[in-house]
Amino acid sequence: MTPADERILQLLAKWQKSLELHTRYTRLSDDQYWLVQPWPQHQRPSPWIVDLASQRLADLLRIVQSRIAAGDPSLSEALELMSFLANLVGSQHVQRYIPMAEPAQQRPIESLVVQDELPAAPPPRTAAPPAEAQAPGAAAPAHEREPASGPALDEDEDIVRDAIRLLGWGREWHELPTAISRMAGRPKAARVKQVLKARRSEIEQRASAGPARH
Repeated sequence: MTPADERILQLLAKWQKSLELHTRYTRLSDDQYWLVQPWPQHQRPSPWIVDLASQRLADLLRIVQSRIAAGDPSLSEALELMSFLANLVGSQHVQRYIPMAEPAQQRPIESLVVQDELPAAPPPRTAAPPAEAQAPGAAAPAHEREPASGPALDEDEDIVRDAIRLLGWGREWHELPTAISRMAGRPKAARVKQVLKARRSEIEQRASAGPARH
């Protein structure tokens, strides 16, 4: 067996392990899939694409093994040249591909069940003075006003909880906008980044304190 044969067999074995992991990942929800590995930017591969790639890889492995058994190193050498040229000459930036799944980088799947944390309890609100004690037309003090509410506030709180959970699972800060924007029902990365920037201190403080206990 030549060095080229060994390198090709190692590469095919790595691809095989990656596709085995992807086969398992087809059973994950979208939220779990985007968290199970530190993925590069790509479109999530559908199950039939993963299955087709596995079949073609098995076919290629059989051909390579038969040529190695016959003492012919030309196929492995040709495959190495093809790989080199494909990356150097013909490769284009695309997102529709099956990224490499590394066993060492996989996060425990059982920990990827998305569970919303309860938001931190708000501080007790001071009772407002009787209406007759206030000057006519005077606005209530800022700390006594009702907080703004609505879809935007709920969306911000979802982003904050997602960020705290992801930091607890070992994600880096710069990974958060992309990871959160890929979750179902979350806004685009630019909006997520805006919320994270505005509430970074709060998020890091709550993440360092650990998950809330219900």
